[in-house]
Amino acid sequence: MRLALPALLLTLLNAAVSAHPQWKEANCIAVAEDSGKLSLTVKFDVPSYLTGKYPKDAPVAELDALMFAPEALERAMSSAPAKFLAAMKVTADGEPVKLTLAQFPEAAAVRTQSARQGEADRYPVLMNARMEASLAGGTRRIEIAFPAELGTVFTNFRKGMDYQVVTAVIPGETASFDVDLPATGLAFFLSSGFLHVIPAGWDHCLFMLAMFLCAGTVRIALLRSLIFTVGHAVTLTLVVTGKLPPTGPWIEPVIAFTIAWAGYEAWKGALIPVRWAVPLAFGLVHGLGFAAAAADRLEGWDRAGVTELLIGFNLGIETAQVGIVLLAAAAFRGLDAIRPDGVARRTTAVVVGAVGAGVCVDRLLGMLLT
Repeated sequence: MRLALPALLLTLLNAAVSAHPQWKEANCIAVAEDSGKLSLTVKFDVPSYLTGKYPKDAPVAELDALMFAPEALERAMSSAPAKFLAAMKVTADGEPVKLTLAQFPEAAAVRTQSARQGEADRYPVLMNARMEASLAGGTRRIEIAFPAELGTVFTNFRKGMDYQVVTAVIPGETASFDVDLPATGLAFFLSSGFLHVIPAGWDHCLFMLAMFLCAGTVRIALLRSLIFTVGHAVTLTLVVTGKLPPTGPWIEPVIAFTIAWAGYEAWKGALIPVRWAVPLAFGLVHGLGFAAAAADRLEGWDRAGVTELLIGFNLGIETAQVGIVLLAAAAFRGLDAIRPDGVARRTTAVVVGAVGAGVCVDRLLGMLLT
């Protein structure tokens, strides 16, 4: 019994001397944006990581040797960033993702932080490493694995402002997160622009039909369509690049008013050969409406992504508009065969104008009553 008690005290004393006194688990905040930007901010105990041991197992004597032996911390830190980055593993739908290291603790900062915490609490020294990556459009799922030396990493994954998932990632395992990023690329935006008009944009189709009825020939109708596209491309570009502020809900009744006005112009039967100012002005207005729907989804996009959207979306819209003009021309057997005072033409114009006016009133009342 007399021998057992000193042995027990010696064991407890040795454990107290060697154990990490106030170790803490590492944590990570991972954020994925619709633009495909992925950022990973890992907060971890730098000294214990440098010893190659889990935070709870790093001996105080070994940590002291690292921190206080001349140049020991600097030598350990010289290879730490590359080692840390190499051990971080991210895959997107099973394919490896290239990470870049945007921030990593420096030796002087680690030593300063430890000293600031005081002699009794010099460990752990928790500091951030930040990595960034680009995910391809249409990515559905990502998996993340951390350096084994970090131990268990409590990970908070956030998909923009939509939702967040918190999980614990133990050494040697990966955590899976659903990202469901929207598809991107020129072809995708071109098809999106087309589908924005046909079949989704019934009001846009009515507007183009009215513009068709106002023209004197199919050639003039196509020219007006192009001028209209130039107009909405200008305002869409100005809003998504921050040169103009995003519009409010007031733009929707204004767009409906342009449909009513175009119907009125067609009903009058004044087939002016070019009249570029009207389609250009209406295009500027419609561009504000497109931007209102798109601007809130463009935060964090790079220049290349915005350029692809602007080119593809506008080309898609113009392609759909050309289709509407040609279909209308076929239905009316060519504009040259339609008299300015023809019954079919004027009746169609009245219907388009009435629908536009009714939608305008409905949208105005909706704004006033909400």
